[in-house]
Amino acid sequence: MTAASSAPYLSLLLADGRLPTGAHTQSAGVEPALRHGMRVDQVPAYLRVRLATVTEVEAVTAVVAGRVWARDAFREVPTSDVVAALREVDAAWRVRTLSDALREASDLLGRSYLRTAAAVWDLAPFATAPGPWCRAVVTGVVAAQAGLDAEQTARLVAYEDVQTVVAAALKLEPFDPSVGVRWAADAAVAVEALVARVLDARGTDDIPAHSAPLVEEWGQHHRTSERRLFRA
Repeated sequence: MTAASSAPYLSLLLADGRLPTGAHTQSAGVEPALRHGMRVDQVPAYLRVRLATVTEVEAVTAVVAGRVWARDAFREVPTSDVVAALREVDAAWRVRTLSDALREASDLLGRSYLRTAAAVWDLAPFATAPGPWCRAVVTGVVAAQAGLDAEQTARLVAYEDVQTVVAAALKLEPFDPSVGVRWAADAAVAVEALVARVLDARGTDDIPAHSAPLVEEWGQHHRTSERRLFRA
């Protein structure tokens, strides 16, 4: 089976919340949001805000990182330069993410995701390069190595974020799980709109500087909270 023919299957695998990537330790900001007054019935609106801001930044970052890695794979860029190019992508994401608490959470997720993926795919020299790497860059590299194209990569990032939000809300404020499924299904329109916006991204200049100030502020406060289920 070629990489292209297996890509749809692998996109499902990489989006599986049961992977040992540490994603279950993060709530995508839901826990601090609920702690600061967001109601459970506002989760769909929260999803839309994330998809239009922080998730879009991550999706574009992943798409650009994937294209950097794919160019190296086809020897359009010397292998010795690929890590340096990915560092530029990682740095571009960092300057667009003001909260050091959220950067730290992303680094932890990136490390866990890379450790898991490197056991399945050959990710040298990226896997052996000193970190930290944000989750978006790691996701883009892994997706490209698995044969996913830009559209599939962007959808992976967006879908994973939706599922993380819904799963965290269920753990924090239990409700009928079928409601969460409906929220995830309803988010499809916003997810596909995000995919359409980002799939042509080629370089770091294409990474948007969208922000969600409340999400970042809540993340900062949450880091020092003494009673919590999730890191962020």
